Amino acid sequence: MKKFIIYLLAVVMIASLAFGCAKTPAVQPADKTPEEAAATDVPATEVPATEVPATAEPATEAPTEAPTEAPTEAPTEEPAPEFTIPYVTDGLIALFEGNYNTLRGQKLDTEVWEDLSGNQNDIDFTLDDTAEWTEKGLAISAAKIEFPIELFDLINSEEFTVEYSVDDLVVTGADFATLLNVLPNDQFALFIRNSNGAIEFKTSPSNTRPQKAGAGFDSVNNKTIAVTFKLGDKICLYSNGELLSEVNAKATLSAASTFFFGHNDPKKSYDATVRSIRFYDRALSAEELAANAAAVGTIGAAASN
Repeated sequence: MKKFIIYLLAVVMIASLAFGCAKTPAVQPADKTPEEAAATDVPATEVPATEVPATAEPATEAPTEAPTEAPTEAPTEEPAPEFTIPYVTDGLIALFEGNYNTLRGQKLDTEVWEDLSGNQNDIDFTLDDTAEWTEKGLAISAAKIEFPIELFDLINSEEFTVEYSVDDLVVTGADFATLLNVLPNDQFALFIRNSNGAIEFKTSPSNTRPQKAGAGFDSVNNKTIAVTFKLGDKICLYSNGELLSEVNAKATLSAASTFFFGHNDPKKSYDATVRSIRFYDRALSAEELAANAAAVGTIGAAASN
């Protein structure tokens, strides 16, 4: 019994020594620094990335704005080509040319006969069987086409010139072929009288009339008939610059209402191709009128490329 107790005490002491040795920290190697000694050799545990659940929808990106284009400007109309007016331009108020009927040249479908003088005294009318364009002018048949009202100021002034060029004249009126007219009172009336074949220009209220019997048709057809007026001087009637008749200019015209060329009255009608109509604010000389008559139909050739 005594031996057994001694043996048990020995076992207990050995176990106590073994437990004390396990708690004693291991001696660090001499070649390591304190910081290195503190480091552990156990690798850090990696935390696996959390996977997106299969049912999760992808993140929505911010909508991308469509690129903004600069607004398209309305197409700019081509500028009118430059052209040279072959007529006297001093005092020119309105110019209507048969073979160059707009500022951009000849247009056979236009219903605006444009004023080439730059003063915008355009003529509006309707294309139909009484008025249609050809390459050389406006072919009219018993038509009545009104001038713009702005031209009343001119023909009521103290000085003016009006030129009217026609080809292919056919008198269809029973009594007259009234070329230019103001109604209702004939304050301005340029006409051929059928009874004696005269060319006449009537004014009102003075009723002074330059006229020449027998010269009516030949002074107008394929020619330029012209009236010049200067108050206190003369009213003159010319054909291609040749003086046909003159009278004293006693009073201005006092024209009102409707100023037009052509005529739709069966007593005053005619057919013709109107080549050119020109208005001036002064009385042109015979030489200027002759030069203008020679230039009819040439404005197209003078247009720039």
